[in-house]
Amino acid sequence: MANNKDNSADARAAAKAKAQQQVKSGERRTTVIIVAVSLVVIAAFAGIVYFIVNSSKVPALADAHAPAPAEATTGGIPVGATGVAGEGLTDGAVRLDIYIDLMCPVCNQFEQINGADIDELREAGTINVYYHPISILDRASMGTEYSTRAANAVGVVADQDPSHFLDVIAALYANQPEENTTALSDDEIAAVAIGAGVPADVANSFAKGEFTKWVTAATQQASIDGMQGTPTVMVNREILDPNQVNYFTPGTLKAYLEQLGGTDSSASS
Repeated sequence: MANNKDNSADARAAAKAKAQQQVKSGERRTTVIIVAVSLVVIAAFAGIVYFIVNSSKVPALADAHAPAPAEATTGGIPVGATGVAGEGLTDGAVRLDIYIDLMCPVCNQFEQINGADIDELREAGTINVYYHPISILDRASMGTEYSTRAANAVGVVADQDPSHFLDVIAALYANQPEENTTALSDDEIAAVAIGAGVPADVANSFAKGEFTKWVTAATQQASIDGMQGTPTVMVNREILDPNQVNYFTPGTLKAYLEQLGGTDSSASS
């Protein structure tokens, strides 16, 4: 009997030890699961925080912390028949949006090919032109962020001296620095603007960067609009495919816009 009792006690002790071991193993598994879940939650939360923080670095166009030039809408600065930024828009005219980076040599090429035609159609009331100065080529100015500074400069002119807005864009194209150089300094940009007729006090304020955040917001908006590079051309807010309307061939863009605007190209030539 004693042996049976001993054997039974040993069995109970073994069972108890096994049960305790299973509990401990379960506790360890539970702890591992809790830790793993906690790490996933923490990682997810960190990702959300990272997204929010980085998104908040780019203000929206309507943000009070990203003041825009007067008359700027959806990142664009409108110019109508008078040639003055924000003035002279023609009711019912074709809307032409042009997204430009003033460091972009292809934008300069587009301007040289189409600039005179665009001015002619705008002055005739066939089109209203919305210029979107943005900055996607800061990387090409060796850390000087020329694209942003140049876009800020034309924003200042649009705001404070709108009659010289188009003149300053033309002058900056005429003095366009090569990519992968330090580009123009703030003083040099100011000198170009003064040469285009901008008052010295306006030009000398470029360095304050009043519209730098607006440039950043407008660049983000351009991506939302569908811009994938510069120049991007939109007609009535639809991207114009250069494979369908080759606006790098002289006269092609003009003819297309005249057709949309109901203008007789033979009469206007």
